[in-house]
Amino acid sequence: MINSIRLVNFRSFKDKTFSLNNNLVIFIGNNAVGKTSVLEAIYYLCTTKSHRTNNYLNLISYDQDNAYVIINFNENIYKIVLNKKNKLYFINNKEINRIKFIGQIKTIIFSPYDLNLVNGSLSDKRKFLDLNISLLNNDYLKKMLIYKKILRKRNEILKSKVIDNILLKVVTDSLIPYTKYINEIRNKFIIKLNNYLKEICEYLKIEEIKIISDIKNIDYDNFLNKDIYYKTTTWGPHRDGFNIFINDKELKTYGSQGQIKLAVIVIKLALYEIIREKNKPILLLDDIFAELDKEKQIKLVNYLNNYQTIITTTSLNEIPEDLLQKALIIKLRKDDIND
Repeated sequence: MINSIRLVNFRSFKDKTFSLNNNLVIFIGNNAVGKTSVLEAIYYLCTTKSHRTNNYLNLISYDQDNAYVIINFNENIYKIVLNKKNKLYFINNKEINRIKFIGQIKTIIFSPYDLNLVNGSLSDKRKFLDLNISLLNNDYLKKMLIYKKILRKRNEILKSKVIDNILLKVVTDSLIPYTKYINEIRNKFIIKLNNYLKEICEYLKIEEIKIISDIKNIDYDNFLNKDIYYKTTTWGPHRDGFNIFINDKELKTYGSQGQIKLAVIVIKLALYEIIREKNKPILLLDDIFAELDKEKQIKLVNYLNNYQTIITTTSLNEIPEDLLQKALIIKLRKDDIND
């Protein structure tokens, strides 16, 4: 459980500490009072990634040189320090590297930004796979980093005016085992997601949602001429992705906005189930209840029972009464982000 979080120069927070020592925490307030920034800070510390920006410098308050986030989790202190030059990671005041820091606290977030999971590019979908698999499998993260390093080398060779065919073959042969490993792990992950998606859709009594992978097992030699022509590697995990279907129709093309939002929630619940096979994940829900009718809200609450969940909302009227009775409610005002 996250017992507390402190934000210093993070987004609009100058120096603010929140006690979160409860299974259910609800942040309520008007727009632009920092509710989403609190969730972003938790998610950033847990994953070293923001769900809102690719540039971590955007997280540092204007006119400040650094920022940090400190979380007390199960009596251990986790800290990220951000400055204009780099990022530093600490557990109980001992500095460790990023790879070891990632995934120490398991978390899942749902926010409006997650609609890119359906409407976004294949790149958005690959990021979803790679981030969440990495949080569960540190070896996958290491091998993905090696894959990217070898891929850059191969592309440099392909861009040369005169291609060294022997070197190209050596680099390609070293890339292939990592390609096969990444593809295998991604496919297993998608299969497991689909198994949980089926159960959750039946539980919520909604249309079937399914993820269809376009991960390919290919004959790499057949792509050599194409790679040379385009001067880049045209195959591999950096090109693959998946599509989401509802009742066997592609959701991006045929789904309503409501169906898309609900599908993303269900996918996050499936991810939640995968993680909790081994860990107790923290669930971050950014204004989620507005998307669900009362029946689905209650069923969602049952899914989340006994695991710490942190919710943002602009109105408590959207949240079931029995849920409010269990919650620690924190009201945010404009003054909170300036203090």
